[in-house]
Amino acid sequence: MSSLTPPTDQSPATDHGPATDQADPATAPVIPGAPVVKKTERPHPATPFIRGWLVLVAVIFAWGQQLIPDGENDGLDYTDLRWVLPAIGGVVVLAAVAGFASWYFTRFVIDDDELRIETGAVFKNSKKIPFERLQSVDIIQPLAARIFGLVELRLEAGAGDSTVKLRYLKRAKASQLRDYLLTRAHGQHASISDLGDTAAASALTDLGSSDVPLVKVSSQRLLISFLLSTELIISAATMIIILIVTTSLDVTVFALGGLIPLLFGAFSLVSRRLISMFNFTLAESPRGLRVTRGLTNLTSQSVPVNRIQGVKTTQSFLWKRMGWYRIDVDILGYATSDSESNDSAATSVLLPVATAEEVALALDRVLPGFDLASIERHPSPRQARWVRWFDFWTLRYGWNERAVITEHGWLNHVVDVVPHAKTQSVRIEQGPLQRRLGLADVHFDTPKGPVRAIAQELDVTVARELALSQLDRARAARAADREADRAIDRAGPGAQDRAGEAGVLSAYGISRDQLIGEGGETEVFALDKERVLRLYRSRHEAPRQTVDQLRYLYGHWQGTDIGIEVPLILDSGERVGRTFTMDRRFSGRSFSSWLRTAEESERRAALRSYLDAVDRIQRLPSPVRGFARLVGEGAGTSYATVGELLHAMLAGPVSRSRAQLQADFPDVGRLWDILHRGIATRNVQPALVHGDICPPNTYVSLDPQGRPIVTGIGDFSPHTMNADPLIDVTGAVAFLELEDYPGSTEDGAWLESVAAERWGDQVHGWLDLYRLFYAFYFSDTATSDPQVYAWCLRQLNR
Repeated sequence: MSSLTPPTDQSPATDHGPATDQADPATAPVIPGAPVVKKTERPHPATPFIRGWLVLVAVIFAWGQQLIPDGENDGLDYTDLRWVLPAIGGVVVLAAVAGFASWYFTRFVIDDDELRIETGAVFKNSKKIPFERLQSVDIIQPLAARIFGLVELRLEAGAGDSTVKLRYLKRAKASQLRDYLLTRAHGQHASISDLGDTAAASALTDLGSSDVPLVKVSSQRLLISFLLSTELIISAATMIIILIVTTSLDVTVFALGGLIPLLFGAFSLVSRRLISMFNFTLAESPRGLRVTRGLTNLTSQSVPVNRIQGVKTTQSFLWKRMGWYRIDVDILGYATSDSESNDSAATSVLLPVATAEEVALALDRVLPGFDLASIERHPSPRQARWVRWFDFWTLRYGWNERAVITEHGWLNHVVDVVPHAKTQSVRIEQGPLQRRLGLADVHFDTPKGPVRAIAQELDVTVARELALSQLDRARAARAADREADRAIDRAGPGAQDRAGEAGVLSAYGISRDQLIGEGGETEVFALDKERVLRLYRSRHEAPRQTVDQLRYLYGHWQGTDIGIEVPLILDSGERVGRTFTMDRRFSGRSFSSWLRTAEESERRAALRSYLDAVDRIQRLPSPVRGFARLVGEGAGTSYATVGELLHAMLAGPVSRSRAQLQADFPDVGRLWDILHRGIATRNVQPALVHGDICPPNTYVSLDPQGRPIVTGIGDFSPHTMNADPLIDVTGAVAFLELEDYPGSTEDGAWLESVAAERWGDQVHGWLDLYRLFYAFYFSDTATSDPQVYAWCLRQLNR
């Protein structure tokens, strides 16, 4: 019997030159007990020049001022350049030496075992950061570094640990290191050797291929929102009033001391609100949310959702007509970041200006399933008007089972939201006038940041009751979180899977009663008439990667009409460890359920349209040329022939099912050889192939004349490829045998005869060959159910 072993790759041998006796360091013997010396890396060699150019500019500016007469002195004599230029040169040289020393003595190690950064020439400092302590990994691209394609990698490692910066690295390397470190920070296993397989992020937005943009703020909206902002209007009004008053009194010269700081403040406002927020994009990455922004300095910030402690929405008086809001968040570990003074620093801004729909989308990512509008608001008592006469009618507070909210302000209306479990402390404050009026404020404390949740001007009795009850809610929420984690750990992966499913379904207000379909990789739930929720099973090896690849593939089909419906992903995300997508719902009903109740004459008519739909699939454009897998591991890798592609796709499944196949079907080795010899002779142009066309993945409707026709095919998956279209024809014919209705086998044979009418009698041989391909491909007993495995054995027996 032939051995069930894939053919060896006949790649040409590579000439490595004559053999030598030189030992390979990688295979050199390790001396027992000897310390392991790891190879360290330095930042990019251009780092000293990038960091030193600001020194040069500052020195030239300072000395240049002395050369320009200002009315009080005639400036430096140009003959003084004999000592000015050498002095400037000396300062530049010293700066260059200092920059070189800083670069030379900065080394780092990032591998599978540790993250370590060493600095210092005289006083050595070696800092090792555990992967699990990493809270955020951001990429900062100052203008000078950006010109040379270099970036700063900034690591936030939690309270008590200062921000660690690596200046500067190549953009592609920094992007790959960021993805690796975030993967390790989330407790997932990864290897640094996998970095070469990851796609580099975009140079303009720093968004990777796996990042899905959620909200993009247009420059037009950003500019208009800035012009209508309260800060700008107050600053401009103050400057105009000062100028009018001082000019009328002829004392403008004496007012310059106050006008100049206001002018610098205006420039700072432009920098913070316009330049640093330019091209603002909120995206969803496999590791949370990602914010990219900046015109001159490009900043890419990873926002860990589990580290968000509170949310603040703000709407200025002039923004109400536009329906715009601003969202800020408290992020644990960013308390020391001054995001308002440095446009390259980590920022608390989640969205600088957004519509109500975009606010709802962002809040859904930060607080899944949280309905802000559903919380009942309680007003402050009437006596609050004596303290807050200017906005007492805006003071509100409320809570539900998940969070407490407060709101205030009419010029800038602010709503603060703090989840109960994130409440660090609760305190009551009461001023002298408040004591006389019987009022008090209740503060719900979170880490330092923009969120300041305060229930203001409450009756003292109500304030005390609110504070004590909030302490109970916070304590219960934290205990529930801990107990849920312990229960999941005790019960194992299965319970985690169920908890994740319940968490996602409850977030969308549905239950398992809305289940309308399921397969080996996903379950599908009805949301409404237009949308479905597709929930990936936890055993799926790479659900996030699959979703990203499918979104890219579906996007490539936009604008292509092939006469039937194809999938469209409207949204995607990850909650409670489960990956999900929100898809456009197909019209019609499942072809599989329809076949079980249809008459034979109706079935045959629908099956003809089924074959028509299969033929239409190959008209979809493929983003890859040549034979290639389009989704899953190795997607995008091109092969010279269809035989090489199918051989690569079979390698994994057959390696897992080989022993079982040989036990159940002793002659399997001969069929394996027949398959590979046959597909090696197939000469065909590649076209898009679904790879799993079957009635459960197909939808049927009635045409205007009341005849059943197939109107949609969904569930593209890791089986999708650029290959021989007859593979899909084979699937349409052969998978009918898996349908549970009388006559399914006869329908399959009849459908094969229809295929022979269309493509010629020679199609029978190729269909038989691709039946063998499917039999081996789905024979993996580790993932296939018994019914599918029995079907595989039947195909081998043919």
